[in-house]
Amino acid sequence: MIAKPLYGVNPYRGFRRAGHSSLVLIGILLSRPPFVAAEPYQSRFFPPAHELFLPLQADPTELRFSFQVGAPLNQRGIAHIAIGDYMGLYRRALPFPRSAVQLNVGGAVITRFRADSSHRLEAVDYYGNVPLDIAVGPVSGRFMFDHVSSHLGDDYLREKNIRGSDNSWEALRGILSVHPWKAFRFYGGLSKAVRTKPAWRGRHALQGGMEVFFNNSDIVHWHPYWATDFQSWERSAWNPTWTSQIGIKTGAPYSLGRGISYFIQSMSGPRMAGQFFSGKETIWSVGLRFQLSQAPEAPAVPAR
Repeated sequence: MIAKPLYGVNPYRGFRRAGHSSLVLIGILLSRPPFVAAEPYQSRFFPPAHELFLPLQADPTELRFSFQVGAPLNQRGIAHIAIGDYMGLYRRALPFPRSAVQLNVGGAVITRFRADSSHRLEAVDYYGNVPLDIAVGPVSGRFMFDHVSSHLGDDYLREKNIRGSDNSWEALRGILSVHPWKAFRFYGGLSKAVRTKPAWRGRHALQGGMEVFFNNSDIVHWHPYWATDFQSWERSAWNPTWTSQIGIKTGAPYSLGRGISYFIQSMSGPRMAGQFFSGKETIWSVGLRFQLSQAPEAPAVPAR
């Protein structure tokens, strides 16, 4: 007996249904609801520093412990070493779900030197920050006074046969961060330098960025991510510095608590080192970032 063809039946319909189901599944995995707390925040002294406002993964000025080595296009290899972090001083719980305000203090040293046998130090920047963080559900903000003191390295001064000069500024900075879904984060902010030495024009700056975590489960210890940040200073004619980073963050849950990030990074635009802001470069690098601060007191969990 010969089977007759089933006219009017599309043999690819099953494939289309399977494809639609896969897209729906991917959408569910990437768009799980934002943070829902297991417990509300508690007022306390010396709370975890990164619980209300998560570290910005691709911000080159974020206080951190990290090591990077890379190669600017058509230049010698360079390396960065950063040593710094924040410490929470006091947290006050607010009368809203998963809401609090917190005062922190932080500092860091970020260096740049040649990644060759000479290891010549080109620049070292010192950061001192006093941020006030606030969180209301999936929305968080950081309002901060920061001080930056930038110095040329002795090796660089001898190579260029120039004298060093003091270069520092204090600025007020505000950043608003939103987690519309657990896998996604968007942020943006403004800065204004209130004092500069020496005096320079163009004291305003814009910043924005986004982060995507491709594995946002709370039960695994590795989280691939992609983060992009831009910073545009008036002093550099508003030319933006773009930083894009792709890597894996280890540690659970999500991106909170202790962990290590392994990443590849591309940066292009005016240089971020304080005394080199008038120069531009494009640099590719690989690096490690260590998050050493204590774990959060009430980890976020997915909504049921």
